[in-house]
Amino acid sequence: MKIYFDTLTPNESNLLPLQSRGKSNWWLVSRGTDIKKHLEEMNVEVDLISRVDEPGGYFIDVNADPIWWAGVCRGPDVPTKHILSYLSDELINLVKNKKIRIIIAADKEGGSMNIVDQNAFLSTTNAMIELGLPPGSILIIQGNFTIKKDYDLWLENTNHPKMFDVQYSSHFTNLFFNKKFLPTSPSIDTAIAVAEFDFTSLNRVYRSHRGAHCYYLAKNKLLDKGIISCNEISLTDHAGANIVNVSIEEFSGVLETHYPRFVDGNWSNTNAAEYYNHMFYNNSLMSFVTETKFNENVVFPTEKIYKPIAFGHPLILLASAGTLRAIQDLGFKIDWCGIDPSYNDITDHQERFFKTHEILQWWIQLSREAKVKRIMESRSTIEHNFHLIRNRHFYHESLSQAIESSKEYFNG
Repeated sequence: MKIYFDTLTPNESNLLPLQSRGKSNWWLVSRGTDIKKHLEEMNVEVDLISRVDEPGGYFIDVNADPIWWAGVCRGPDVPTKHILSYLSDELINLVKNKKIRIIIAADKEGGSMNIVDQNAFLSTTNAMIELGLPPGSILIIQGNFTIKKDYDLWLENTNHPKMFDVQYSSHFTNLFFNKKFLPTSPSIDTAIAVAEFDFTSLNRVYRSHRGAHCYYLAKNKLLDKGIISCNEISLTDHAGANIVNVSIEEFSGVLETHYPRFVDGNWSNTNAAEYYNHMFYNNSLMSFVTETKFNENVVFPTEKIYKPIAFGHPLILLASAGTLRAIQDLGFKIDWCGIDPSYNDITDHQERFFKTHEILQWWIQLSREAKVKRIMESRSTIEHNFHLIRNRHFYHESLSQAIESSKEYFNG
């Protein structure tokens, strides 16, 4: 099966005019795409949409969370129509005649498709019906691990027709993976010999749970125990203050006193997602990861988890409930240092926050000998994960799944 593009220029997105609007260079589609590169690595044939000669896929590499490109976001200067509404008549006719299947590549974000009255499931359904698109002619691949379960539940609860298909896509497992910057053996081996710090905690873009985490570290006098960054703070974040049960005055006062704190480059001019620093992993015995999503009903594993795994480091994870189980389902082991992973199963966000930090406190209070003993006891877990992320290309697997699903659609 072929995959079609508007141009064959490398890294150029389909529907390029939707890349910008006014002064914004980040509108409905991504500024660039690596999909062509990955398809070529997989030996998938690509061709121009202007010369369709067999059924194939057409990727729309969308920008931002679903409520944005589905046209249901609230606020000024936001898209007011679903991205499907911008398709040309020629493209619509190709879809109607079952010549192409639209694959909405939304896997660089993991936000919910259904947030109260901002329902991307409904918006996509309505857009397809209004355009007269056949059921199954749209596939959404997204970074939320639970998207299929969420969609099935929505269909069951609403009795809406199933107009499109959904699939989880593990983009971030390999998105910033560059072997030339990575160690050839687990970094924890070096750390056992030379590490000065109990943990590393890298907090770049501000989010409420990261602010609460940084407050907790400062308030509990843990800043000298770890390699800690906090590139941004908010002095008006009531949600962050509520997580740790303090007033906004107390919360903002502690943050302003102790942060910002840079150890991994200045976020304003460095894309930290693409940044590798061996020192973090060589000089600490544990990674404390604050994921992108925490208090939302989605599961969105990103490079923040996969970097310590790729460096061969154990980790404690502050993330939305079920994130550890998701990466376990992908094949990773999650029993680092004898820590019971059920702490991440806790659905109450505040309870999960404090339980995760209780584990961090427990880790810090262990003697160095006890830490090393636990690391060595979970050496097989660290090794397994270290090799798994090198030996499997999860994003290629996701693209292959989307292609196979599309073949089934055309053959159905």
